[in-house]
Amino acid sequence: MNGLVLAGGHSRRMGRPKSLLAYHSVPQYQHAVGLLAPYCEQVFISCRAEQQALFAGYPTILDTPLYGDIGPLNGVLSAVAASPATAWLVLGCDYPFLELSDIQQLIAARNLHTLATVFANPETGKPEPLLGIYEAEVTQLLFDWFNLGNTSLRMLLEKQPVQLVAASHPLHLQSVDKPGDYEKYSII
Repeated sequence: MNGLVLAGGHSRRMGRPKSLLAYHSVPQYQHAVGLLAPYCEQVFISCRAEQQALFAGYPTILDTPLYGDIGPLNGVLSAVAASPATAWLVLGCDYPFLELSDIQQLIAARNLHTLATVFANPETGKPEPLLGIYEAEVTQLLFDWFNLGNTSLRMLLEKQPVQLVAASHPLHLQSVDKPGDYEKYSII
């Protein structure tokens, strides 16, 4: 299994790159790499070509321009295209409260007989597509979904057999993607 830290977003709501915000004395992308590294053969930073210099020293997978500006789906598609026979442990950069125990819980709940194992959003019960394990068997389905004009990973996961995991620590799944939220939580 490889790790994928999704850091290629435009951070329009935050107004600055969420991957570079420091909650734990290091930029969030480094913290995310540290969470995934113990469980993955290799961890990659998913980003746009113009962002690659920000992540010098880390292996990157660049968003594929052919897929367009479709958000996190571009990062996941680019990763599975680069290594289609590999499972991917995917983590977005806007979850600063996640801890190793959360990643351990996700891995312990991994169901190899489904297309993905993802946390369930504590408020909605819907899949959290940026906190999960995508099995290699999901590769063709992802491309079929994209080729039909769809861009929502969450909607895809809602329509497929996936393993939903109820987080032991639901507050750890809180996404921080607005400036006020960052100011509120930046001292964790």
